[in-house]
Amino acid sequence: MKTTIDWLCFRTQSNPFETLEKMRPMFGTAFDLVTLNTGLQGKDGWLRAAEIKMVDITLGRIDYDGESQRGWVRVNLTGIGCDWVQDWKAAEGLLDTLKTAEIKWLDVALTTFNGEITHEMVIAAHAQNKFSSGGRQPHYRVLGGSDPRAGQTIYVGKREGSNKMLRCYEKGFEMLSKVPETFRAGCTHIDGGMDVEKTYRVEVEFKANDKVIPWTAITGRDAAFAGAYPFCAELLPGVQVKKFQGTPDFGPLAALETSLDHCRRAYGGILRAALLAHGGDAEKVFKCILSTEPSRALIDAGVLTVSHH
Repeated sequence: MKTTIDWLCFRTQSNPFETLEKMRPMFGTAFDLVTLNTGLQGKDGWLRAAEIKMVDITLGRIDYDGESQRGWVRVNLTGIGCDWVQDWKAAEGLLDTLKTAEIKWLDVALTTFNGEITHEMVIAAHAQNKFSSGGRQPHYRVLGGSDPRAGQTIYVGKREGSNKMLRCYEKGFEMLSKVPETFRAGCTHIDGGMDVEKTYRVEVEFKANDKVIPWTAITGRDAAFAGAYPFCAELLPGVQVKKFQGTPDFGPLAALETSLDHCRRAYGGILRAALLAHGGDAEKVFKCILSTEPSRALIDAGVLTVSHH
């Protein structure tokens, strides 16, 4: 993968302690160091919360309890927490190990270190209509002060009410801001030799406002990134584009993928046993279980109107 995960937020019906246990394999060799620091006040309607800790490093938080949440538990794994993940395949597997797990927010980032991407490129791409996803192109705005070494950020689109937004920022200068002020002026390289002026990040923020973010987007993040905007696809030439979030065909694709995931979790073992019992004859097993009519819910979702290849 050329991209990285910089934020992962999901919700589940599993309790917070079970959720942490299922998350531990994500952290590989640091498995035993991950703990919950309980006793925090919840946010956004949740009553309680706990920090996900690795010794003295905070990796994220879990919000839980609260009558209005109907048993949902929310997990936020921050950028720091994502940096400590060693096995993203295990993260994707939370769909199978947790009860009713749904991704609500996923940040996918591409970081370059040798000046391959600049602010000027992003603005030029906007002028060439490379941020349109089949509709009107979103507006952009630039945030930053007069100090050129303080770093600037370009935002394409809006966070509120949208399923995706793009952030393009001078990552080197952002990291420089964490260096003691007395050392900043003469600092040209940081964090193991990264050139402060040439390190740049393009980050897509996917949010499940009225769409479904598939768990496969975690290990298929390059394709998800490339499918977000034409500009992103140009940054990853040769990567197969997976369009989701706000594109016309994403809803039907996600609906079928989610339904098949639920079917596999609920009946996968039964089907496997049936397949073995019938000597590997999949067609015979299919004849035993297929309905004479397709799912009305999936038909209404449009699964027969798009390509699933």
